[in-house]
Amino acid sequence: MKTFYQKTLPKALAVFFSLALTFALAAAAPGQEGRLVREKVHGISLEKTVTGENPDRSVTVYLPPTYDTSPSKRYPVVYLLHGITDTDETWIKPWKKDDPWQTVQGVMNRGIAEKRFGEMIIVMPDEKTNWGGSFYTNSSVTGNWEDFTVAELVKYIDGKYRTLARASSRGIAGHSMGGYGAIKLGMKHPDAYSVVYGINPAVLGWAEDLSADNPAFSFLSTNKPTTPDEVSKGGFYAFGIVIVAQAFSPNPKSAGLFIDLPFEIVNGKVQPAEPGYTRWKENMPLYMVEKYAANLRQLRGLKFDSGYEDEFKHIPPTARALSTALTKLGIDHVFEEYNGDHRNRMMGRNGRLANEIFPYFWMLLDSEK
Repeated sequence: MKTFYQKTLPKALAVFFSLALTFALAAAAPGQEGRLVREKVHGISLEKTVTGENPDRSVTVYLPPTYDTSPSKRYPVVYLLHGITDTDETWIKPWKKDDPWQTVQGVMNRGIAEKRFGEMIIVMPDEKTNWGGSFYTNSSVTGNWEDFTVAELVKYIDGKYRTLARASSRGIAGHSMGGYGAIKLGMKHPDAYSVVYGINPAVLGWAEDLSADNPAFSFLSTNKPTTPDEVSKGGFYAFGIVIVAQAFSPNPKSAGLFIDLPFEIVNGKVQPAEPGYTRWKENMPLYMVEKYAANLRQLRGLKFDSGYEDEFKHIPPTARALSTALTKLGIDHVFEEYNGDHRNRMMGRNGRLANEIFPYFWMLLDSEK
């Protein structure tokens, strides 16, 4: 395992956190478990979209063990974002059979019981579009998903549940597309979230399979498909490119896919195409660091990771590049690489959710501990 740490805690502060954690984790009675609530949250930001998205979104909320028995207690909140083609159910259905650590609720219940971290509310929205993913980005085609996530969803949750309704008690995390969303929304909205964790974050910048060398860009430019069936002939990457383009470079006037592509074929060669290329780059966190440096410095914590064997080859190098860009500007963060692929180290008793991600939020978010 290779680890890069750009932020560490002073020894005295680490001891303080350790002692505080010991006392705070004693709140839940042994055997007491949290529960899930499934909500429908209407998004005004998602009404009347070109692609006909449903503005009524499913949202799964995990309520910790003492939520129903301690009516005056309030809790920190972590917003957990899913990946491309996934939904909120990805987090609550077992990744493997016969293992209680294979769901978010299982990890939370057992992690709290084993005193790995304390009680938090976990909010898991469904932000899958009709094509497969919103990238948590405002789009003139699929709807204003950034506005829905940061404003409407947070307001709904704070209004209905006993949250600690302040940025210092609110965090955001996500996997793949969700990791992208967590980093992007975190850097743009430190007034909403104070702690950010990007899990195998996708589309941070140009590299490897996310570049002009990917034949899917040539397929789309040459064949000009207009339906999902036609796009699917170009494989998963062609579909993924359309999904990203509907978020980053939407074009309501371009019938069919409603996008501007970032590359085109010119004299037999793949070349950047405008305005698509520039609009993609403007939405990639690697190239947004300098613009949002002041915001990033306001965060209590920023961490992201990648597996050495990630199937999506652009993720490890762009995550490293993001860490380098942050370091050059003196922005505190933690970047970690580990032995694993895109998903295989996430769940389980020894998984990253139980041992890295939720403990990170518990350590840094304000709570009643």
